[in-house]
This record gives sequence, structure tokens and C-alpha cells, in this order.
Amino acid sequence: MNRPGGARRCWAAVFVALGILASTPAAIGGDVRDLIFQGADAHYKGQLAVAITRFQQALRLAPGDTFALNQLGLLYAKTGRLGEAAGAFERVTRLEPDNTFAPLWLGILSLEQGDLEAAFSQFQRVVALDDRNADAHYFIGAVYNIRHNPVKAIAHLKKARDADSGEADTHYRLARAFHDVGMLMNALNEYEKTLALNPRHVGAINAKGWIFYNRGDITQAIKQWRETLRISPRDSDAVFNLANAYNGLAMAALRAGRRDDARRRWEQTLAVNASNKEAAYHLNRLKDGK
Repeated sequence: MNRPGGARRCWAAVFVALGILASTPAAIGGDVRDLIFQGADAHYKGQLAVAITRFQQALRLAPGDTFALNQLGLLYAKTGRLGEAAGAFERVTRLEPDNTFAPLWLGILSLEQGDLEAAFSQFQRVVALDDRNADAHYFIGAVYNIRHNPVKAIAHLKKARDADSGEADTHYRLARAFHDVGMLMNALNEYEKTLALNPRHVGAINAKGWIFYNRGDITQAIKQWRETLRISPRDSDAVFNLANAYNGLAMAALRAGRRDDARRRWEQTLAVNASNKEAAYHLNRLKDGK
């Protein structure tokens, strides 16, 4: 049994996380500079409609300002105007071919729309311009994971980790890639680094549980999954994992003639997963003396 749990990365959250990557504005006229400052201030305060208006006004005065275009593209993306966001970023790539922010976001927008090929092409464009770009390597690694190519995923996720070792999810993705190819000590090391940066990373906690489980250390595995439920009481991976572990222990106890122990384990199953049919079935049989 080898079903490492995993938290799916929320692409929408990336829109906020990468917002600080834009370049600073070039020397420009006072009115444009004021509008850009007002737009950035409104963006920071969450006043997205105001921010969009200010950057649009700035671009009417300075149509080629790539900072304003990048910020406008980011704001369009945050407000669901993905076509307009792509248009703004594409203008940046034409005006400033060595800009890495715009193609990175074109790749993210392609991921949002399920176009892995287009996304992959944009991320490769970024690393061709800047091989130390942690975000692009991260996403290339993620695409390789989706394509079930863990060897290439590991290569790029290592580069992402080396470029930005302070990002918990980068360590987590690398751990998952190691896990997929059976390099369990490497995986465990990266899960530990994930948790050192984010002790509440339930994906890493769940996956560590599976490593212990497959080693036969059921007690330690259960401890990991119960920790997940302490952090996130409705985590579906932890619920599934615990129910599976308790059911296995219950069946082993029953076969060994330890009926009371079996009953206790199936009751533990139902405590975490009240609708578990296997546990309910066997408890009913025990009540009937079978």
C-alpha cells in the first residue's frame, strides 16, 4: 500500500504570493508616477477596482510602461479577467523581451485554463532568461509531476529549492517527487524541511505517515495522521488513512482471537469516519456473537 496523501496547490493563491515580483517603475513623468503610486497603494489595500483604474490612467499617459502593464495584468487576473490579463502580459513580452514576470504569469494563466503545453513553454522561456528563477523551476517541476515524469520533476524542483530554500511548498513538491520514485530517505528529509518552515503543512504530515505505515510502524503513522486532524479536523486524506489503519489493526486482532481489541479498533474507525461501512459491518457481527 503506497498512497501518500497530498495537498493540491491552489493556483489562485499564487496570484497573491507572486505579486511582489514586479520590477520597479522606470524614471517617468510626475503625473504617471503619481498614478502608479496611487494604483500600487490601492492594490496593497485591496481596493482592486481603484487600482485598475489608476494603472489604466497611467498607461494612457505612458502606453509602454511595463511596470504598469504587469501590475494591470496581475489585477485583471485577480479579478477573473483572464483574457485581459494575458493581453497585458503579452504586451510586456513584446515591449521588453527579457522581462521574466510577464511570461511567468502567462504560464500561470495557462495552468488556470488547463493548457499544460502553453504553460510549460512560458516557464521554459523564463528559465532561459533567468536560470535562477525559483518560481519557473517550481512550475516546470509541477508540470513534470503531472506528466508522471518524476526524474525531470526532481531536477527542476531541486533547482527551485536551491534558488529559494525558504519556500515550504518547494520542499514538499521535491519530497513528493522523491517519494514517487521510492527514494524514501530523501523524501523524508524534504518533508522534514517542509515542516520546519511550515509546521502545519498537512500534506507533508500525511505523507510522512505513509512512509511510517509502509515501514510497518503503524503507531507512528497513526500519530502523524492524528496530528493532521488536530490541525485540520476535516482533512479527507487523514480520515481515509486513519480509517484504513484502524480497520487493518482490527482485522489483525480479530484473526488473532482478540475480539475486544478488534472492537476497540473498529470503534476508533467510526470515531474518525462515522460512515465507514467496513467498521460498522464488523461491529454488528461482533454484537451478534459472530
